[in-house]
Amino acid sequence: MSDFLNDIRLIVWNEKESGKLSEIPGDLFRNGKKSLEEIQARIREFSNPLSEEAAELLDQYHSTRETLNTIIKLRLKKILKLAEAQIEERYYDKDEVKLMLPPERAMFDAVCREIGVCRDTLMGEPGGEAAAVKETLKEEHPAEGGTPFDFGEEAFFEDEAPAAQAADEEKAADRTAVVLMTQDVPGFMGLDGRTYALEEEDIVTLPKGNAEVLCERNIALNIRLIK
Repeated sequence: MSDFLNDIRLIVWNEKESGKLSEIPGDLFRNGKKSLEEIQARIREFSNPLSEEAAELLDQYHSTRETLNTIIKLRLKKILKLAEAQIEERYYDKDEVKLMLPPERAMFDAVCREIGVCRDTLMGEPGGEAAAVKETLKEEHPAEGGTPFDFGEEAFFEDEAPAAQAADEEKAADRTAVVLMTQDVPGFMGLDGRTYALEEEDIVTLPKGNAEVLCERNIALNIRLIK
């Protein structure tokens, strides 16, 4: 088990034990993304993705990703409670706010503002609650310029492929193969970084390297598509 996984599991424990936000490294999620990419790279080095070593790394990958998501969820709940306290009582723990990461802080400010706007709209008092909240936030902790509101796993996990990559589909087809599974196989990570859990009679498109291994072991049959 990696030291990083142990470290983030300790953070989860601290977040669960404390009713307040705990202090976490500012580069935690950047390091998390880097760790996941390193594990993926190591898995791709195995010629046999079904090997015991590859399976262990795959477990480590999923455990790391799940633990990072747990940290996000635990902190999200606490930040929402802080926002509620700000709206209802005009008070919150300033020291706790200082423990927020920039994207968390941006979310906190946005939630406070939107709750105020919603309440004003429902009560027919435009500018009342929202204006008071905005002024309080400005006085208590001025917003940092250029802070992106990108809180969520997409902020540090796998990047979404842009639509422009659709033009590369033909090239991608040269690097893949369509196979028919002849038996069940445990979950494994493909050369493309995706996780596959396949069952008998599944028809699936796989990276050529993975497809060749499965076919050589009589676990799958290569299917040639006729256009």
